Amino acid sequence: MQHTGRGLTAILVSLVLCGAIRSEAAEPSAEAIARGQALVTAGGCAGCHTADPARPFAGGKRIDSRFGGVYAPNLTPDRETGLGNWRDEDFMRAMRQGIAPDGSRYSPAFPYPYFTKMIRDDILAIRAYLATLEPVRNKVPPPELRFPFNFRIGMRLWNWLYLKPGFLMPDQARGPAWNRGRYLVEGIGHCGSCHAPKSLLGGDKGAPAFATSVRNASPDDIVAYLRSGRNAIGEAGPLMREIINESTSKMSDSDVRAITIYLKSSGPH
Repeated sequence: MQHTGRGLTAILVSLVLCGAIRSEAAEPSAEAIARGQALVTAGGCAGCHTADPARPFAGGKRIDSRFGGVYAPNLTPDRETGLGNWRDEDFMRAMRQGIAPDGSRYSPAFPYPYFTKMIRDDILAIRAYLATLEPVRNKVPPPELRFPFNFRIGMRLWNWLYLKPGFLMPDQARGPAWNRGRYLVEGIGHCGSCHAPKSLLGGDKGAPAFATSVRNASPDDIVAYLRSGRNAIGEAGPLMREIINESTSKMSDSDVRAITIYLKSSGPH
């Protein structure tokens, strides 16, 4: 019996140690946080989720559409008004399915139909980075959508029509840079939200149609445009200028080059 007791003690100690190891491993690494920050930059998240520059990512910015207006949520880790009490699975479900922790459904002003294409590790890296932000208490106003779009149950039909879950599978016939560019453009960058033709309900009804200047521009021209908003061919308009200021001008050289490679291969659709 004494020998058995020692065995049980050893098992209990092992379980405690394993639990400690798992708990420690659950803490996001500095690499994951840095990757999350790069993805948040690529997505231009600050542009929509910052109403007051003194309180970045605290939400409250109004986003208008032909269906009415919505207010961007608070992404800081505030426990009452932000993401502080969210679980990883809550964040995953919001990013991939557009469903809030309370079961309510977001409008597609939140571009989850694009984020659903991202791999799990990248989504959790974004969450890890957002958790490092300064918590800001900021309760944002409810959506102000027009009838019948103010009934969130209608989002079930919208999702059935337009949400295509599943992350992007790399094209093995293409190089890593092309696949990275596609992932950024079609996933976190959600370029189709502006560049894809829309149905009457606001869903994508075709591939993104990028400007014909992409075909005529050299790779260096495209890089210059994404970095500064101008090149030898033209200059960005107000909406694209905001995206450049908040996103592409702050991205790594390798990611901007990857986007350029993908756009040049795609050309105008």
